[in-house]
Amino acid sequence: MKKTITPLAIMLLTSVMAWADVPDGYYNNALGKQDEALMTALEGIIYTHTKLSYNYMWTAYDVTDVGDDGYYIDMYSDCKYDHNSDHVAGASYVGEGINREHSFPKSWFGGDVDPMYTDLTMLIPTDAFVNQRRSNNPYGVCAGGVTYTNEELHVTMKGKLGTSTYNGYTSTVFEPDDEYKGDFARIYFYMVTCYKSVVGTWPGSGQLDSSNGYKAFSDWSMQLLMEWHRADPVSQKEIKRNEAVYSEQGNRNPFVDHPELAEYIWGTKQNTAWTGQDTPEPIEKLLPVMYAVDTSAVTGSSFRADWSPGGDVSSYNLKVNRIAGVDEELVTLIMSENFSNVQASEDGNKDICESLDNYTDNLGWTGYKVYVAADQSLKVGTSTAVGYLESPELELGNTVTVVFNAKNWIGAAGSDGSSVIVSCGDVSETVTLSDTPADYTVVLYGCSDKNIKLSAIATKKRFYVSHVDIYNGDLIQHPIRLREIEEEGDSTWRNVSGITDTCYLVQALTSGIYEYYVKAIYTDGTESVWSNIEHVTLAGALIGDVNGDGDINIADVTALINAILNPNAVVLGNPDVNGDNEVNIADVTRLINIILTKPSR
Repeated sequence: MKKTITPLAIMLLTSVMAWADVPDGYYNNALGKQDEALMTALEGIIYTHTKLSYNYMWTAYDVTDVGDDGYYIDMYSDCKYDHNSDHVAGASYVGEGINREHSFPKSWFGGDVDPMYTDLTMLIPTDAFVNQRRSNNPYGVCAGGVTYTNEELHVTMKGKLGTSTYNGYTSTVFEPDDEYKGDFARIYFYMVTCYKSVVGTWPGSGQLDSSNGYKAFSDWSMQLLMEWHRADPVSQKEIKRNEAVYSEQGNRNPFVDHPELAEYIWGTKQNTAWTGQDTPEPIEKLLPVMYAVDTSAVTGSSFRADWSPGGDVSSYNLKVNRIAGVDEELVTLIMSENFSNVQASEDGNKDICESLDNYTDNLGWTGYKVYVAADQSLKVGTSTAVGYLESPELELGNTVTVVFNAKNWIGAAGSDGSSVIVSCGDVSETVTLSDTPADYTVVLYGCSDKNIKLSAIATKKRFYVSHVDIYNGDLIQHPIRLREIEEEGDSTWRNVSGITDTCYLVQALTSGIYEYYVKAIYTDGTESVWSNIEHVTLAGALIGDVNGDGDINIADVTALINAILNPNAVVLGNPDVNGDNEVNIADVTRLINIILTKPSR
């Protein structure tokens, strides 16, 4: 990923061992071992090291983390910090000061516990504000996450925060900058290896799973970290830091010295003894670039996807996903908030507005007179104050849909008759709440702000809220039609693997707007990241052509009945003939009418 997530195709070399100055014989005790025995041997090599003090980190960073420009290399921001920068305990904006960040959160191993607490390999200098926003959330992937900036200081956060969009995990994650994803993966590999004997006793997190034994990571995390490790090879910056940590602390990160070790423990070389001689010939790895669609190759039900070569590639994987009908407005989910960090059995009596980040899935919520409540919800307002809850800054369009679950607060004297004002800048809608939890959908036209606000209408008009989804677009008029990518395909999406050419003709699609993108599978088994996304509009596909053969006849009736009786059947055309988003006998009736009224040839 380092310098590869760009539209430019850049060659990456897999072999970097020649860069490192590994002491002779340092890893001898691990030679010839495999799987858990290999990991145990590595633990024995790197566990014994000099325990540094927490205060000494500021001295160590001058050795381990200073870049060529004389400033610390901050993997969380582009701020220019050095030894003399303000060391702050808390911060209210990017650029206010610097922290010592446990990139592997200390709460995962029990807090201020030696020697993990001051392990220099994973303790890095970072912007204090971003560090607070990251909190102890796992690293992950969050499409549509939030990135904080400081326009006055012209500095910005690297990475983003948001709800995980990686299969297998749905809570809040911090997605690092692409340049450092491999760095953090190898730091995590180091941590569970260096402390292998005690990992099972740690409190843990969503990123760890003791049921996976010595492998330590949860399934989704293991897969993600290996993807990052493969796509973002060891850099000269990592090698220099590894050497500096060795000079300060007396141990090394094996996964920087020998990146292939990760494959022997978590990847493609399990059940294979490590010889220490893995120096494969460098292969050319280029990021495929998806070209804009060739309109001459577009029909009502097909198009050709074209992309640039990926170097030494064994095959390509192409994804195609229908995102909207031809005449439909695009609707996208940009934030989902479940308040899942609220753990309360009854209403609290302490206003939590100053610490909302501790209770929300998405960081950056603000409010006034907000309290924890039972069932992972918040209570807003009091008898003397009009409370409100305001979302983090979001990239909102002109039309925004807010879907929230809420209920009226019922006091000792009965119902308060609460309502909620949902607003975005100058536009707002008022919703009257029921006494039991219910979902409410509000569409705001002419949104002129970056935040969504949920406000009480007056004092004594308190309400509970337990879920908020925010969409760009009109969800009522144009419901989302995104489909999850699977291994199979139908008339609205495809996942095509094993392509050996740099183009592919995608056929038998229904009309609509599609996004499509590709990745390369290299000859060494590793994969590129996904390419840029292109879009194509297909219009005029035959309504009723269920089997996708370009005609409408009795064969389509057979295909449709088969689709109704067998929901898992692959249907090349669109079985929803009457357009009601369901496939049932009504579609058969509609199809027969189309056939009977079709002009004869």
